[in-house]
Amino acid sequence: MTAAATERTTALLDRLASRAERFPGAVLLVGSSAAALEREARKIARRLLCECGGAADRDAEPCDTCRRTAAGAHPDLLLVEPDGVSIKIDRVREALAFAAGRPYEAKRRIVLLLHAEKLGVESGNALLKALEEPGAYVHWILATTRPESLLTTILSRCVIVPVPPPSRAERAAAWTERGFPPEDSEELARLPEEDEEDRDPAERLARFRERRERVVLALQAGIAGGRPAPLVMLADEIGRAEARHPELLAEVLADAALAAAGSGERMRHRALAGPIGEIGRSRPGEALQAAAVRAADAPPDSRRGNRRLHFESLLLTLLMAN
Repeated sequence: MTAAATERTTALLDRLASRAERFPGAVLLVGSSAAALEREARKIARRLLCECGGAADRDAEPCDTCRRTAAGAHPDLLLVEPDGVSIKIDRVREALAFAAGRPYEAKRRIVLLLHAEKLGVESGNALLKALEEPGAYVHWILATTRPESLLTTILSRCVIVPVPPPSRAERAAAWTERGFPPEDSEELARLPEEDEEDRDPAERLARFRERRERVVLALQAGIAGGRPAPLVMLADEIGRAEARHPELLAEVLADAALAAAGSGERMRHRALAGPIGEIGRSRPGEALQAAAVRAADAPPDSRRGNRRLHFESLLLTLLMAN
């Protein structure tokens, strides 16, 4: 989604929240980033609960209500999240009881239900009446990265609003504002958002760089060195790894293709330009591009075939390319 589209979505949500009396009773935020969805849901809650209009999102000093809402400590805000792999029926019943009550401090109550895709059939059915007729004092704000997994009856009872993730440039700028050097900020912006608040950024960055170095050195030893064993071992590691690992392989192979074409200045991973350049000089650019595309289209799990064999095949095919 473009920056202009992102601004339009943000402006729409801000307009809705600034006129609380006209805000829908049930809203479903949909997007690819759970972290972005949670930020937007909490921002809307502040705008709806705070008399200052949610000044925590602007330059003004946040009021006490803003601070308590942001911390999840406001008595008229209830946060519902999964307990393990699902949102249990007991949590939904607690939310229904909360929604049925009158506000303590604010003019309304807000239920934030995050990761709504983890509602079971029983939990989802329990919500239907509340979403259809929320009442005068409550707003339901649901968020999900997988709307297709929700009951169609839930979808039909909510106003659905797409929430785009921040661009890589926006995330890099945010890390720079937090005091990180530009090079670190750019690389932190490449990592998944989802656990940014729970883990030390320096630790995450160190682990990413260690993983990237392993991938590059294995490719250097295998592709440039003409040895199949490092490639077979790399395929096994990536086949068992999380989704970001195959994406990293695709990026490194694409960088090698750029090096082969004499466009090394456009590399994403310039910190390892030397070994990546050696990989690029050892094989045709077209073969490197084809391998990058295959790496990016890796099977998500065993249902589309064996992941390890997928990566082993593409790497050994690249090794044989002339």
